[in-house]
Amino acid sequence: MHSCAFDSVKLTLDEHMTAITEVKQPNFFMMKRVWIALALPIVIFYFSGVQGLVQLAIVWVFASIMLLMFAYKKFRIKKWNASTRDHFGEQDGMWSHEFGPTAMKLDEKRGLIHLKEENKQKTYPFESVKEWRYNLSTTRERAGINKELDRTHDFRESGFYIAVDDVQNPEWRIMFFPQKGDFNSQEGIRDTELQLKRWMYIFETIIK
Repeated sequence: MHSCAFDSVKLTLDEHMTAITEVKQPNFFMMKRVWIALALPIVIFYFSGVQGLVQLAIVWVFASIMLLMFAYKKFRIKKWNASTRDHFGEQDGMWSHEFGPTAMKLDEKRGLIHLKEENKQKTYPFESVKEWRYNLSTTRERAGINKELDRTHDFRESGFYIAVDDVQNPEWRIMFFPQKGDFNSQEGIRDTELQLKRWMYIFETIIK
């Protein structure tokens, strides 16, 4: 018995899937905020000389630090956006998803599923898969440090859950992260939801 079959219009593999999906890796030093932070003291020096640079040191140092901090936060999110590796095996029968320390690989031809979570990994026949479901938590409207704590909690609780016939490892959690936007943004939530629903459909179609 399989759970959480989504009731939206199902995606067709031919129309919505390519063989491999990847997001371009970001470059921290190519971000606009980084360039502005580096250019700020140069511009001040050009127009005001050394004296102006020294007099405004507190201002431009503070501004540059803030710009670099925001740039790094954006870079970290983009880095996570680009960390998902998906392979949709319409041609070779191999289907896989990898993010962080987790992965799942389905060998359609051999009827095997390989699961990896943190420091454990194991291969099962399709017959050992009892059910699958997904959980997508969303952050409550809070601000400051509480919002960041909520976001971390949501990320840790969300994922694709696979129950198997295994006493030692009865359930596996595969991590997902948006390939567009932040995990706490509407764009990011929607992107993650589509990824999870896509894999629900793959499981429904292949494992049956």
